[in-house]
Amino acid sequence: MKIDDILFELESNYINENDIDTIKDYIMENGIKLAHIDAMLEEMGYDALFDDYEAAPSSSSAAAIQKINHKKHLTD
Repeated sequence: MKIDDILFELESNYINENDIDTIKDYIMENGIKLAHIDAMLEEMGYDALFDDYEAAPSSSSAAAIQKINHKKHLTD
């Protein structure tokens, strides 16, 4: 997840602009730590937004997707 993705999520969930700036400053100083960003949001009075992103890949539905080889290979 990129910083722009996080900022988009915050804006699309109607987080106050000043609070977004505070979170952006935190990210610039400390890096992307989604659990701490959720804690900051909860302290500010918002719901946690990023708790689903830290789930293990094996528990997500994406782990059950079967990949299909769509490229053609030439053989002799």
